Amino acid sequence: MVMLGYWVERRIRTGWEQGMAEIGAHYLQAFLAPYVLDLEHTGTLSEGSKDRIKAQVMESPLGQRVTMIKIWSRTGKLIYSTGKAKEDAQLQPSQIDRLLRGQVVVSPHNGDSHGDEESGQRSLETYAPIYKPGTNTILGFGEFYEVSFSLDREIQQLRYATWFLILNVAILIGFLLYLTIRHASHIISSQQSQLEANLARASALAKRNNMLRRAADQARLNAAVSNESYLARIGADLHDGPIQMLSLLILRLPDEPPELKAQLEQLLQQTLAELRDLSAGLVLPEIRDLSPSDTIEAAIKRHEQQTGTIVARALVDLPDQMPEAIRLCAFRVVQEALMNAYKHAHGHNQRVETRFSAETLDIMISDSGPVGDAPQSGASQQRSPLGLKGLESRVKALRGSLTVMAQPQGGLLLKVLLPVRRRSLRTRVE
Repeated sequence: MVMLGYWVERRIRTGWEQGMAEIGAHYLQAFLAPYVLDLEHTGTLSEGSKDRIKAQVMESPLGQRVTMIKIWSRTGKLIYSTGKAKEDAQLQPSQIDRLLRGQVVVSPHNGDSHGDEESGQRSLETYAPIYKPGTNTILGFGEFYEVSFSLDREIQQLRYATWFLILNVAILIGFLLYLTIRHASHIISSQQSQLEANLARASALAKRNNMLRRAADQARLNAAVSNESYLARIGADLHDGPIQMLSLLILRLPDEPPELKAQLEQLLQQTLAELRDLSAGLVLPEIRDLSPSDTIEAAIKRHEQQTGTIVARALVDLPDQMPEAIRLCAFRVVQEALMNAYKHAHGHNQRVETRFSAETLDIMISDSGPVGDAPQSGASQQRSPLGLKGLESRVKALRGSLTVMAQPQGGLLLKVLLPVRRRSLRTRVE
């Protein structure tokens, strides 16, 4: 606004000064033209013309406004001055060019110019071309100094009015900006409060979702443990109920006829063996206090005892603790995979490997494929309590994955990935 004020004031002053100069130029043309006709032929003024010009300045009302008049030739040489001036004074080439084009040149004047004495009055220094009356022929250039008291008063009043207007506009704009910024600040504060409230609600929902997810994980693990307990109870009930009754029935078989007794005894022995195998498969050894490595080692040893085969193992990088549901699932995976390898691949080159990385337990069971005829021992005829479909369902219940793939050198590779959260390594499922 300050820059605008200075620019407006400068433009107004320049416009007023130029307007006053144009008026003075017309007045000068009407006043001097009859006295400078000698310039067209001689390039100088006669003494009579000089005296009449001086008399008009000194004796007429013109002298109250014009303090001095100078007359210049078309070449810029000083011809006459009503006041003191240097005889060798010369106009600038730029001024001559503008005057020859018919322009009026004006500038404020406070003192000596081209040798004139200091008058102590502020005036407008105006240069204007002097035309031959009735034509566009320039006879010379006139220079006059016009007292600018009234102009200064007008410009001063206009300056006050301009600055007053600019000040009021600035105050109005500042007030409007204040209202705008205050309104925007209120909107921003309101939106910030809403964002903070939304963030708080989102944080609360995230915490609740996290609690629900942990509760779901806990429930899933508890379900896996409960399922194993249920299977164990079924195995115990088979052992304590039907197996005992069949054993008692074998002891009380009639002696005659011997052929019927032998047939019944053989049938009962087969049924009893199958029930015992089923019961043994359902009942797990006590692994509640075992580490993950010991749990998998127990499954391998149990398989070796049942089948009489040897299983290579590489149980490395396992943590000391792991949820019971994960360990139970690992036991069943190793148990079922080794039994399938024994049934279908004769148990050749069985191998169990484990890895633990990125919160994931990897279990890999492989074999080299069948060689010759399958063994006919009783262990090979055992019925496993779990199949691959059931095993896959058990693994997926714990958000894991099960993959069976053929190996380039022969045989199959069963790979199971079980996710294990780190915080679950420090807690145990009750």
